[in-house]
Amino acid sequence: MPDYWIDSDVFIQAKNGPYGFDIAPGFWAVLDRMNGMGLVASSTLARDELMAGNDELADWARERGATAMFVEPDEGTQASFQRVAQHVRGRYAENQAAKFLSGADPWLIAHSMSSGGKVVTQETRVGDNSEQVKIPNVCDFFGVESLNMYQMLRELGASIG
Repeated sequence: MPDYWIDSDVFIQAKNGPYGFDIAPGFWAVLDRMNGMGLVASSTLARDELMAGNDELADWARERGATAMFVEPDEGTQASFQRVAQHVRGRYAENQAAKFLSGADPWLIAHSMSSGGKVVTQETRVGDNSEQVKIPNVCDFFGVESLNMYQMLRELGASIG
């Protein structure tokens, strides 16, 4: 299983920021190459979020729909998701928990929990008294490492030329 599970916000911020398809096609080539090596992936639920758009990123996600870039949750991931859901429902207000659990975020954490990988997200931790559910905070609770896109690229020794 992949070492890095990529959140949809990583793809979105990359496309909208420094790694737009027209500016840095090498970034997207690196992701494809690292995916081909089995190092990076994302959830099919993140793919669905990306494909809800009507832009180059939606097309990119659609083109990779049947590849190893987007992984369907297996039984182990589904069991881990139940643990994440139980924690989030018990810790956060109902509306915040429902919002978090309705997207791909808990599934990325569950994929990481079941495979031993890390979650890659551009989200940052919030204080313990925050009502917001953030990926890094939930990862911390379960002992899952979370890092941002730049940290992942450095750890992989990726060079975008």
